[in-house]
Amino acid sequence: MDTNKYSVPSAETGVTTLLGKVFKDGLNQSELAAAYDDVSKDYDKVLTKSEYVAHKTATESLAKLIKPDERPQKTILDIGAGTGLVAEELTKIGFKIIDALEPSSGMLEKAREKGLYRKYICEAIGTEPLNIPSGSYDIVTVVGGHTKNHIQSEALEEMIRLVNADGTICIVSRMEGFYQFEEYKDSFFPLCDKLEKDGKWQKIECSECPFWKTVPGLKFLYRVC
Repeated sequence: MDTNKYSVPSAETGVTTLLGKVFKDGLNQSELAAAYDDVSKDYDKVLTKSEYVAHKTATESLAKLIKPDERPQKTILDIGAGTGLVAEELTKIGFKIIDALEPSSGMLEKAREKGLYRKYICEAIGTEPLNIPSGSYDIVTVVGGHTKNHIQSEALEEMIRLVNADGTICIVSRMEGFYQFEEYKDSFFPLCDKLEKDGKWQKIECSECPFWKTVPGLKFLYRVC
């Protein structure tokens, strides 16, 4: 990975080495999962040291949207759940029913150790339907999943399928990835607009937000129709 091309926190945190493994050019999904298996042991420590805040950004957004007394009943699918950082924050503010979807068995095992999820699903989201019934969830979270080698733009349609009517999709990712990575720069925003035009979802918010404290992200909130 050309680390001069992408904004990262201080190299002293170890995050550059971590990103270099998962951003390596040409990784397929199996290779990406293996790369995450390799970094899973140190993942939480590196991200905490690097002042990663995207999981907190997503949680704060949902806290503003969902009333406290409604949170315990809401069902959530955390896509790209990793080691469970998002679930840690969600449970702090009263969400209780959270499933993890994560293609790396190593990352999922670290999440399992925390005991925060109801289900641990070792799969990746893509353009083909998952073995999950339509409308199974009130909320889908995708934090950091829209980046090099990761989730395709076209997987937005599968996310919508998984959420019930009036449910919420919350996406938080590095801002520059949407403009630099081939996976997104010509497809993500047009597809978001098309899905809204087609009546699949309705935009609640799209705004700049912190991803790391020193690296900006983008936050998307949509209501499924």
